[in-house]
Amino acid sequence: MKYIKQFQRSILALLLGFLFVSCISNVEEQLEEQLEEIKVSYLSKVKPILEARCLSCHGTGGIFPDISSYEKVNQHAASVQEEVASGRMPKGGPLTAAQIKSIVDWVDEGALDN
Repeated sequence: MKYIKQFQRSILALLLGFLFVSCISNVEEQLEEQLEEIKVSYLSKVKPILEARCLSCHGTGGIFPDISSYEKVNQHAASVQEEVASGRMPKGGPLTAAQIKSIVDWVDEGALDN
């Protein structure tokens, strides 16, 4: 009888351990999927920064490069990222760390029109 109870406890512990481990890995997979879905939005994050801080100089008819539309900024995304990350642009004063991160991440994610 003593061995049967030990065996039952061992099986129960094994089953609970398996259940616990499978739940943890499932949560990790879900978090990874959610993080992959999180992309920096051009429309809601990057475009407002460019409009507020860059287009007065780099708009249509202004200093090269013209980044007045998604298509135009996408053509120069790598150089925009480099200039912003280095702090060389914008000339009127540096962007906040959050603004710089938004632009850098957006370019790193493929400069999507989202």
